[in-house]
Amino acid sequence: MKHVLKISILLMAILLTLSSCGDGDEPDGKWEKMKWKNIDRLTEVNHTYIIPEEGGTFTFECTNYRPWLSYVAINCEPQDAGQDWQDLWTEFSNDWFGVEIVDKKVIFTFDEIEEPVPLRTVEVVVTGGDIFYTFLFQQQKQGKH
Repeated sequence: MKHVLKISILLMAILLTLSSCGDGDEPDGKWEKMKWKNIDRLTEVNHTYIIPEEGGTFTFECTNYRPWLSYVAINCEPQDAGQDWQDLWTEFSNDWFGVEIVDKKVIFTFDEIEEPVPLRTVEVVVTGGDIFYTFLFQQQKQGKH
């Protein structure tokens, strides 16, 4: 009887091992990188998108996640979401910059620089859960300073 019990326990352990959830080849928490389409073909230099002085609206589409905002900084100053942290953050704007997420598209809007100003910088981090992507932008008026 003890022999049958040992065999039953061994058989159950083997079955549990073979039927465990997940792919044993992939470690927990490994997510595929976010993939983006630069719809408006904005120029990128050293991982930073260059915004023309006249501003404009620029759209990026995530092809493998449905993102939301995680962090926004204007000229290195973190911005407040202005809402409960549990709500999905899908839009932000100030007096010259805005970002809105609609479905899988992240839409950035920059106003024109009207007078010479120091370099404007924007950092926007989006997330799809445990995966993140950082957009960096620079805008500067060309001409005499």
